Amino acid sequence: MVHGCPRCGEAPSVGVLCGECAGTIVPRDGLLPDHVRAKLDRVDAAGWLVDGFGVGHAIGASAVVGRGPAGDLVILDGSVSRDHAELTRSDGGWQLKDLGSRNGTQLEGQRVAGRAPLARRALVRFGDIGFVFIGDAVALPEPALRSIATGHAAGDAVFRFTLRGEHVELCLVGARSDEQAGGALLYRPHGQTAWAELSLPPLEFQLLRTLCDRTLADAAGPTKVRGCVPTRHLAKDLPFQSRYANEENVRQVVRRVRASLTSIGADALIEAVPGRGYYLTWPVVA
Repeated sequence: MVHGCPRCGEAPSVGVLCGECAGTIVPRDGLLPDHVRAKLDRVDAAGWLVDGFGVGHAIGASAVVGRGPAGDLVILDGSVSRDHAELTRSDGGWQLKDLGSRNGTQLEGQRVAGRAPLARRALVRFGDIGFVFIGDAVALPEPALRSIATGHAAGDAVFRFTLRGEHVELCLVGARSDEQAGGALLYRPHGQTAWAELSLPPLEFQLLRTLCDRTLADAAGPTKVRGCVPTRHLAKDLPFQSRYANEENVRQVVRRVRASLTSIGADALIEAVPGRGYYLTWPVVA
């Protein structure tokens, strides 16, 4: 078992990494620990990719990294392509190959063109997400389970709302300062620790964000249906491309969001008050 930083041997302070090594791969705003996950069992590791939270992710002698669910290391971030890069080990050592990614793969700060030899303690970046590569089958400490709601990651730059239904838990995550952008809706059935992600475009994401905000603001309200946002306000406040958006435009957005929610087992989250507006039926926690 490695007890010091696996890259330099100094005392760990950010997961398995020391502060200096972790400082070279600080997670970008919006990235959460649950956004990075490996499929391989830790005891079968041929090498490791350690993320900016100090968590080691086991990889085999051949591993595809990307945003797609079929990857060996899945990174749920928009800067990472579906099939982004591949790491392979042979008798000559490790190699890194970019798989035609949109935002590129960097090795020690240099963009990889095709295939490149990979040193056993190298810094690697897939899109905007950095890792320390450990090219040995060492044993790294297992990370403690963390909840996305703890605020462990990303600090004040990101807001998150947790919604708990009867069968599934949701977490809406986005940039606090950007009210025009899309974001992520994380979801998991009750009893599971791993999150899956549904990326939402700006209109759908900001609709859910607005309804969550109003639900919290009206938590102590006396009305039977708390948190209802008038349809005309949504037409004005959501980031429609036209300033002449109307209530029918809002209804179209609601229909798209409802379809997405149904696909992940969260139907009936959004309800309507006829002639008035929309509200959330589940409790919301900031």
